[in-house]
Amino acid sequence: MRKTVRFEAHLDDYNLITIYLSRLFYNGKSDLFYVKKPDGTLSKCQILSYELSSGDYAKYIISTTEKIQIGQSYEIVEEHSLRVPLQYSLITKTERFDQEFYYDGDDLGCHPGPHHTDFALWAPTATRVILEILGQEARVHEAKRTANGVWRVRLAGNLHGQRYLYHVQVNGSWTTSTDPIARSSTANNTASVVIDYTKVSVENFRHCLAPLTRPTDAILYELSVRDFTAQAESGVTHRSKFLGLTESHTTTPSGISTGLDHIVELGVTHVQLMPIYDFATVDEDNPNAFYNWGYDPLQYNVPEGSYATDPSDPVLRVKEARQMIQAFHQKGLRVIMDVVYNHVYDMYTNAFEKVVPYYYFRRSATGALSNGSFCNNDIDSNRLMVRKFILDSCKCWMEAYDVDGFRFDLMGVLDIDTMNAIVAQSKALKPDAMIYGEGWNMPTILPEDLKANMGNQAKMPQIAHFNDFFREHVKGKTSHDEIGVKGYCAGDVSYLEAMKAAMTGTCIPGLVKVFDQPTQSVNYVECHDNHTSWDKLKECCKEDTRDVRVKKHKLMIGSVLLAQGIPFLHSGQEFCRTKNGQHNSYRSSDSINQVDWLRKERHMDVVRYTQDLIALRKRLPMLHMTSASQIAQRVTFRNFDGMLIVHYVCEKKSPYAELWIYINPTNQIYYERFEDFVEILANEAGLLDGVIAQNVTINPYTLVVFGRK
Repeated sequence: MRKTVRFEAHLDDYNLITIYLSRLFYNGKSDLFYVKKPDGTLSKCQILSYELSSGDYAKYIISTTEKIQIGQSYEIVEEHSLRVPLQYSLITKTERFDQEFYYDGDDLGCHPGPHHTDFALWAPTATRVILEILGQEARVHEAKRTANGVWRVRLAGNLHGQRYLYHVQVNGSWTTSTDPIARSSTANNTASVVIDYTKVSVENFRHCLAPLTRPTDAILYELSVRDFTAQAESGVTHRSKFLGLTESHTTTPSGISTGLDHIVELGVTHVQLMPIYDFATVDEDNPNAFYNWGYDPLQYNVPEGSYATDPSDPVLRVKEARQMIQAFHQKGLRVIMDVVYNHVYDMYTNAFEKVVPYYYFRRSATGALSNGSFCNNDIDSNRLMVRKFILDSCKCWMEAYDVDGFRFDLMGVLDIDTMNAIVAQSKALKPDAMIYGEGWNMPTILPEDLKANMGNQAKMPQIAHFNDFFREHVKGKTSHDEIGVKGYCAGDVSYLEAMKAAMTGTCIPGLVKVFDQPTQSVNYVECHDNHTSWDKLKECCKEDTRDVRVKKHKLMIGSVLLAQGIPFLHSGQEFCRTKNGQHNSYRSSDSINQVDWLRKERHMDVVRYTQDLIALRKRLPMLHMTSASQIAQRVTFRNFDGMLIVHYVCEKKSPYAELWIYINPTNQIYYERFEDFVEILANEAGLLDGVIAQNVTINPYTLVVFGRK
């Protein structure tokens, strides 16, 4: 309770009311409380408990026999005739409220048609809703309350491109809000905008890609729209914009390919786009004055304005986002959208809280806000209408923008049922849609058995998780204060047993259990978070020469690309990306975060190595296995003084009967003699063609692949 407020009343269940009365008002004492009904009559309440706090208020729990009609205005009057609005508070967290006001229709938001435009806002605790159409002459329209707490307005004509706002009377006050389901907006979310997707034309927008047979066929590549083309030397015209990722034939000053062409040449299958929805902390009118990755959601269904060539044009941002995704599809690349449904930037100013206070954000039984996201709020995903919002939002991006799947930020804040429902919906729209996320166990106020984290991965068999076991043991510890701790590929051979588990991406007899199946493991050593691999090696292996550091960096890339599971690369990792040692650059400048294309010129050997191992992975079906049982039957290991040898006995369909992967993170040269001649498929130089040998050498800090037909 705020110190300036003398009296508050909260409806926390259908007949239970919590009262906060200032101790500066009659010492916080009142022996009578009444409910004042909409018709003006009073109904006496029963005081159930009284608590004199150590602070500046007294707390009462009272009950009423009145049948409270949600959406009507009530007041609470105490014995000295002080009265306040009865606020709809924790009652919104009850199962009864959820069931009573759950609405399963598909018409929420704004829907323009040939002859009229329909507006529908879910606001069951509101007592009035007014729709304001903005323009030279603003027009207001009283909304009509309908079943399940949905307020509706129908206006004549197709209002595509028209700006609008809602004025909502709730808990005794008026608030002005944008539409929480808006499809576009003016710059910096000052107003919502009607969008008719049929009027936002993109030539040949739908582009059918060949089916993705197995999740493990995917090779993921993460990038930021802003970072990837920010550098002047990228040769991109629309730098840091959606359109910048549609440009072909862009090069550095010396003619090295950049941008979209670089991704295509690399050979990855999926581009994971860091947040492209509307986020809060970049001023869209002055986008170059501020920097942020975008993990601070503002409008979930609206493309980010700073990535549009004209942030003030609400239609253009929609069109250019669609053009970008279409450009990827035309190059045979699928698009994964990075989504942050676990929290919002500022709960108190967010449309969710303005329209239906207390409902959308997770709270304890006493009303304390959950903070498992460490952003001062957690989305309450197991509320029915919150789950519906997330599902509808994902459906919007798949249907209107044609995205191919989602990467969930802090997925462990969300609940299992919501995530499984997203999988079912996404695969109904696109059978090969990919769903994966950060399965960390976050301290959100949710029972442990309901959290969508790695500990519950068996309950979410079609969802993959970022494999931090792989990251920590292949590269080394990731936290800033453990920057000096090496992983196996950085030279700590005591992690050899852990490396076996990492290379299987799953559980096979005698190894550490990570996941039930390899399809659940996203293998990585580097992403936008924490130090880049290059910067990590520079700190934990200070004794190394630059040449050795490059070899260890390639060793990590090779381990990612040849492990069972789903490989994941961070943009620029293939040419030793650096952020000058910064471990958390979410709001650092472009100079820190931009992809440095001049490094590609200096590290073309690493680029070619990455290209080659991607090509090798695609050639070898045995690296794409989808079950733990397959891996257990076909994979064995051998240790060689700190060097790990992974041995595959392959199925008949494979081009090779046997496959050996030698991973040598030591400074020793090893010699091996095979019983028969083998083909050397790849070494530190990349792919080899037709090299046959029986006596072979494995150089320090290298990964070598042999095959026997």
